[in-house]
Amino acid sequence: MRILPAWLREFVDVKADDRQLAEDLTSAGIAVETVVEEHGATVYEMDLTTNRVDAMNHYGVAREASAIYGVELKPFQPKLPAVERGPSTSLPAVAPLRMTQGEFPIVIDDAEGCARYTARIVRGVKIGPSPEHIAKRLELLGSRAINNAADATNYAINELGHPTHAFDLDLLEGGTIIVRRAKDGEFLKTLDGVGHTLTSDDLVIADAEKPVALAGVMGGFDSMITEKTKNVLIESAWFDPATVRSMAKRHGMHTDASHRFERGADWGITPTACDRVAELILETAGGELVGERIDAVARTVQPPTIALRRAEVKRILGI
Repeated sequence: MRILPAWLREFVDVKADDRQLAEDLTSAGIAVETVVEEHGATVYEMDLTTNRVDAMNHYGVAREASAIYGVELKPFQPKLPAVERGPSTSLPAVAPLRMTQGEFPIVIDDAEGCARYTARIVRGVKIGPSPEHIAKRLELLGSRAINNAADATNYAINELGHPTHAFDLDLLEGGTIIVRRAKDGEFLKTLDGVGHTLTSDDLVIADAEKPVALAGVMGGFDSMITEKTKNVLIESAWFDPATVRSMAKRHGMHTDASHRFERGADWGITPTACDRVAELILETAGGELVGERIDAVARTVQPPTIALRRAEVKRILGI
């Protein structure tokens, strides 16, 4: 994957130059294979092991640099306009879980497959090209700029490492989102234009009538953002790694989203990632944030705790 050191420096004040930073990251186990110059910018070609999904993004690598040099990592806090406060929209739950914001419910029918689903709504957007600074960064990272809403999700995954998705809200039938297992024989055409016949082993995001995304892998063609889109639903969720891995393999798909979900995404970052995409869409596509953030929590995901004794480290190293 590619990392831009100039982007890292927005999160951590590192005095070392780009090449020294690359050497120090590599020595710490975050391998920078090559340092190249493209279009006046320095680009790191990274070789990260599969267990370091936390470092597959700019904020994650900045966290490593913070630890290496003993300097502060700037907190990541998206800035959103205040909205009229309604009833509480964050509750613990057991599946099936139903969360409602105004007239928009989120239902999690499969808590094992989807532990958390966070969403926001932005109305009145104007879809068009992204600003140059966003499009240029995506180009340097090897991504093609699409439009300001889709680019917001691509920008956020490279920034924070958590996959998100933007739906055309008006194309979601029945005004609802349901996270469930597919019915045998259901059909979904994904964003790449490929049709998929689904089975009950597949976890899908659905509206009241049909699947609209293959959870953790790719969104659906029929609810994608286009130049006609006026209202957007932003999704930021946590999906079970084994479920995503088996779906991606079964359908012959490997995406930026599945690559991260398969390796274990951060359950706790879904609200921040959702807010960041909303912030970017508001900045680049305009519109109005409607209601509070919806945060449907079906179960808590906590990483296991492992005791590490210094004496055991020395014994294994032979020192």
